[in-house]
Amino acid sequence: MNQQTAMEQFLAGRRVVLVKFVAHRHKEIQNKAKRTVGVVNLYEVQCADGKAPTVQTWCPRSVQSLEHAAKECACPFTEGQRLVVEFDLMEPNQFDAKNGVIIRATSVQAVE
Repeated sequence: MNQQTAMEQFLAGRRVVLVKFVAHRHKEIQNKAKRTVGVVNLYEVQCADGKAPTVQTWCPRSVQSLEHAAKECACPFTEGQRLVVEFDLMEPNQFDAKNGVIIRATSVQAVE
């Protein structure tokens, strides 16, 4: 996605933000019975205003372990690369003491 398209989507009412990619990791999500229900991608990013939230996107349902996620959902971004993060207006951001602010994103794409 190029920067002009991102700006047009923002002006059309979609929630998008331009960020700089810092790091990536996977995390298993478990239910109360300690059964793994899925794996998420966690992207550490840096915003222009200095804030550093964590962006979360779900891996496909077929991915059920961290080892499988490392093979199937490898990070396509390089450090310092600019990204467009689109997030859902209805989904509230959460604060986690370990990870800081978590943005649940619908898509993360590189800026061309």
